[in-house]
Amino acid sequence: EEVETKIDADIGHDDKGNDELSCHSRLARFVKPFSEIHGHYGLLAKACTLLFVRGFCGYPAEFFMFKVLQDRHGYAPIQVTALTLGGGLISIFAYVSAGRLSDVYGRRPILSVVYVVYFSMLIAFYNADGNFFTVTTWILFAAAMFGLDVLNSALVSEVFPTRCRATATTIVVIINVIGTVAGILVEGLLYLKVGKDHWTAM
Repeated sequence: EEVETKIDADIGHDDKGNDELSCHSRLARFVKPFSEIHGHYGLLAKACTLLFVRGFCGYPAEFFMFKVLQDRHGYAPIQVTALTLGGGLISIFAYVSAGRLSDVYGRRPILSVVYVVYFSMLIAFYNADGNFFTVTTWILFAAAMFGLDVLNSALVSEVFPTRCRATATTIVVIINVIGTVAGILVEGLLYLKVGKDHWTAM
């Protein structure tokens, strides 16, 4: 009986040791991708800041643009559809052109220019009078929006080494989503405060 008790105790001790080892291994595997980013934290912070601002300021404005066209400027649904189709065709051209231009002149210079166009047209759209200027700013904004999609993806995937690229991209995407949610939340609070007007809230 004493021998059996000792064997059972040894088995229990081994199981506990294996559990601790397994837990440590899982934790090590989880932490390893983050440790591989070591030396690139500054670059990661810049990318996260850039994408957070895009999500916080840009996506809420994109989301409510059609609402503003209908409620603020009196556009009919068929007019919004026509504007979307026309602007979408131009945006496809911008999507391809942004990639080609960045191959020739570099990602960062073209990305900087497109960001300036993006936020300039966003501000111009929400200060337009609803006529030709509104249509023009929306089309240019949509073109810049599609250009940013391809440029942001290309930049983030290229500036980080292969060993930590997937981890860095995941972190940046999460920060972008957090920025988007925060932006929509703030817009919603402003919407209630200014009398339920998305145009004024933006």
